[in-house]
Amino acid sequence: MNRTEVPKKSLIESIGVYIPPKMVSSEEVLKGCRVRPRVPLERLTGIRVRPMAGEREFAIDLAKKAVEKCLANSKFCPEDIEILICANICRYDGPNFKIFFEPSTSIKLKKHFGFKNAIVFDISNACAGMFTAIIIIDSYIKCGMIKRGMVVSGEYITHLTRNAQMEITRSLDPQFASLTLGDSGAALILEESPDPSIGFHEIDIYSAGRYSGYCIAKPSKKEHGGAVMLTNSIKLHSVAVEHGVRHFSYIMNKNGWKKKRINHFIFHQTAKTAIRSGGARINRYTGENICSPENLIINLAHRGNTSSTTHFVALWDNIINNRINSGDNIVFGIQASGLTIGTATYTLDDLPDRIRKRERLESVDSINLSVSWEQAKPLVHSRIF
Repeated sequence: MNRTEVPKKSLIESIGVYIPPKMVSSEEVLKGCRVRPRVPLERLTGIRVRPMAGEREFAIDLAKKAVEKCLANSKFCPEDIEILICANICRYDGPNFKIFFEPSTSIKLKKHFGFKNAIVFDISNACAGMFTAIIIIDSYIKCGMIKRGMVVSGEYITHLTRNAQMEITRSLDPQFASLTLGDSGAALILEESPDPSIGFHEIDIYSAGRYSGYCIAKPSKKEHGGAVMLTNSIKLHSVAVEHGVRHFSYIMNKNGWKKKRINHFIFHQTAKTAIRSGGARINRYTGENICSPENLIINLAHRGNTSSTTHFVALWDNIINNRINSGDNIVFGIQASGLTIGTATYTLDDLPDRIRKRERLESVDSINLSVSWEQAKPLVHSRIF
């Protein structure tokens, strides 16, 4: 590359998010525990309800529906996608512990949607999976090997919640964090940005393996089987914030965003207390009031911690509610067990306007279909009712 040439950047051309319809309150989750933790779950985490799949929909179904929505919002079709990376933690694709590793999720999606020109593979990096996949596709775009790619994650993760309800024995139980989880699917199409002022300006992650023991998933030792997640939440949060704050400051100084207006911070969505304390630590570390209630996004109330999809579920929800708008600058704070820490800086193009327009059209179409169905019903039915 010529030294005067502006480096290529990747842009989110489309996004699709799917939320399963069943919502379960924090009170219901606590009531379902054999030994109820004496912890105010909703007040501590900010989670009122969370979506829970696992009856008719599983990880592969959540991924499919996210891809469907992403393609519907895109100008591209499956044949245009050159790389497909699946980044979900969970491979729980059917009832009664049907966990699949081969064929991989990416192979299944390739066959289902017809991604006939795409290289496809799965990766796994805990809750940093989607950003790890984004970095890979971003690298391919920057070196000119592809024009566009897709990242998808379907997270049916609340099977851990159900096991935690059966196994928790005390309030500060290592499985307590499993009570905060929610299910979802998210998909993105990335392409080369036509304008260097928009897209991902920086995406950087690293691992601090010495802390890997602070969050471990493994098979349950109990007769009911399944998986469990054991988390030392206090220690994990402490080291994640310490590393995250330093890394944020490093990235801001590196790319010149220190004095630039940041419209939104989207951190990994675990608990409102954790997100707020992380923002406060950034302010203390920098000596500036960088994080505030106005720019710190907390998207937990109706979602919970959706693991690898949290950043993009939050992005989607806050586009739909008109909080995030075209041209806004976003800082993504990446945290995952491992320990993985990262920061990404992003400037939106007109994606929010396009998404909202599409959603409005879908709402109108849905209303029109409902009206048409009512008009088509036999007259005798209308008299009865």
